[in-house]
Amino acid sequence: MKPIKYVLGFLLFFSLIFFIGDNPRGNTLAEKEEIYPHLELLAEVMATIQQRYVKEVEAKKLIDSALEGMVSSLDPYSQFMTPDVKKEFDVDTKGELEGVGMVITLQDNVITVISPIEDTPAFRAGIESGDKILEINGESAKGLSTWEAVKKLRGAPGTKVTIKIWREGEEDLLPFELARETIHIKSVKDVNIISEGIGYVRITAFREDTIKGLEEAITKLLKDGATSVILDLRNNPGGFLDSSIQVSDLFLPKGELIVYVKGRNGEDERKFYAQKEPLLPMNDAIVVLVNEGSASASEIVAGALKDSKRATIIGTKTFGKGCVQSIIDLDEEYALRLTTAYYYIPEGICIEGKGIAPDIQVEISKGEKKQIREFLAGYKKEDIEKDPQLKRAVEYLIEKKKNG
Repeated sequence: MKPIKYVLGFLLFFSLIFFIGDNPRGNTLAEKEEIYPHLELLAEVMATIQQRYVKEVEAKKLIDSALEGMVSSLDPYSQFMTPDVKKEFDVDTKGELEGVGMVITLQDNVITVISPIEDTPAFRAGIESGDKILEINGESAKGLSTWEAVKKLRGAPGTKVTIKIWREGEEDLLPFELARETIHIKSVKDVNIISEGIGYVRITAFREDTIKGLEEAITKLLKDGATSVILDLRNNPGGFLDSSIQVSDLFLPKGELIVYVKGRNGEDERKFYAQKEPLLPMNDAIVVLVNEGSASASEIVAGALKDSKRATIIGTKTFGKGCVQSIIDLDEEYALRLTTAYYYIPEGICIEGKGIAPDIQVEISKGEKKQIREFLAGYKKEDIEKDPQLKRAVEYLIEKKKNG
């Protein structure tokens, strides 16, 4: 009787949602008649598994799995979060975790690297944005959700994980053995005068402490004589929306539109404007460096500064992650991470699937990618020649200063 009780309870739960739940559009009679047989089918499948599957399966586990599958079918980012998953998510937002150091997503049903995190095993090994993970520890990654892949990649510091990736332009799969470690994310790095009057600062991720670090960095650069700034957002996979808005606010005039988010049928629409006068004087030029590993919050900053004509964007087209996930708490420590809106940069372009095109395109070769990675890992301003995109940014600012 216990399995049937759980199944009937599950069916009742869905019936409440579809038939008497808070649905602003309402369900027509035809829709209800179409939905109910599928709910019956779901209950029948669950009851059959409970009664006839070769091993005993807890009804709770079946229901959790059904919910996980339902939510993950929506898009690569939405997720039904069990208490264990919710706990891991909370750890992620603190800026420290144990693993190999890469941000991944599901793209075309394949686990895809958005960007490796700097100063991590993945970054040092040469993992790149766009790499497709096909195997983890000798097992196919096909069919894995993002969360399932994350669980396999994470682990205790010192343990190892092997992966095989497909990379565009390579004939064979590339094998990597990565030793896990505790990942410490320092979001603001390499603050320096990189050439006469040209300041440089890099943001590796948008965290809670990013704005404090960046304010200190810009203040230092101005004190050291900077009259223009290069803001490096390459391989920055994003982070908090609030952080990206605060960073944009440092450079834009008060009242300037930074970004807006819009949900279904215009719901959840919010517009965000600069709230204070810019820390960097408006006559000081800005270059923002981006690449295919710049995503989400990075794209918000790049889009805001580009559309307002406040900065020149140099590099390659960004990743194109422009959807907003809301964390909705449910009963018993469960939660729902649900895509509820899309980001739109000031000119009205949705970032999702499109990315930000640079004003000055600077493509790089496979060999130059390695040089840039080495440059970023062991930053020295005298090594600018190893980084064609940064070199082009410096040349642009010098030329702009000469031309007034």
